[in-house]
Amino acid sequence: MKIKKEIEVQVGEDGLVVFREPTNQEWNDFVAERYSVGRHARMKDNSEGARAKLFDKLAVRFENLEDDAGEIKVDDKARIPMRLKASLVFTAFENNDIDVKN
Repeated sequence: MKIKKEIEVQVGEDGLVVFREPTNQEWNDFVAERYSVGRHARMKDNSEGARAKLFDKLAVRFENLEDDAGEIKVDDKARIPMRLKASLVFTAFENNDIDVKN
């Protein structure tokens, strides 16, 4: 398996979001932020917000993405809904099968 510097995620029929690979520190910060310990030692799920924040850090290029205001550029990340950002980060970085052969 070759480790890539960029990860591409297809959006719809012809849309594309390209992410750069996170640094180890960025990944560790993301993992730590997803679930925090709240009152009475209960876990709090911050995963959607943490994924959206990681999206904003790592997205480097969009192709064929539009909303009602028109084409979305990388500088227009705020126009992309948080739930879509979270879904794209999950697809790109957390939903990977690794084939291990002995």
